[in-house]
Amino acid sequence: MLEKRVETISDDGWKKIIEDFRKLHENEERMERQLELEEAQKQVKEAQKQVKEAQKQVKDAQKQVKDARKQAKEAQKQAEEAQKQVEEAQNQVKEVNQQVEELNQERVLMVQTMLSNGMSISQISKCLSKSEDEIRKLIS
Repeated sequence: MLEKRVETISDDGWKKIIEDFRKLHENEERMERQLELEEAQKQVKEAQKQVKEAQKQVKDAQKQVKDARKQAKEAQKQAEEAQKQVEEAQNQVKEVNQQVEELNQERVLMVQTMLSNGMSISQISKCLSKSEDEIRKLIS
């Protein structure tokens, strides 16, 4: 019975079956390509998302570098200011030392003048409120 039926299908019928089968096969291939395309689009979107995240991280890193440079510049400025203050303090110390040295020289001259005018070391000691040993050290 099946043979009879197969024999009764005309050539046009076979052509239609083959054409339907071909279209079905093409549809399946098209659907597979569509699925592949959709998957590729998902991957592209994910890659774009990762790129945006990486760009954000780069921006953040650049900001941190900028902030670090700013802090380093400020620290350098503070170090330079501190160096100036140290130099000023050293200059003041030199000036004070020079003044002390000048006063010591004046004191020595004063003591020598007192001695040359006939005052004794004990009299000079009482006059200057210094010990006799300090007076001797001063003129030696």
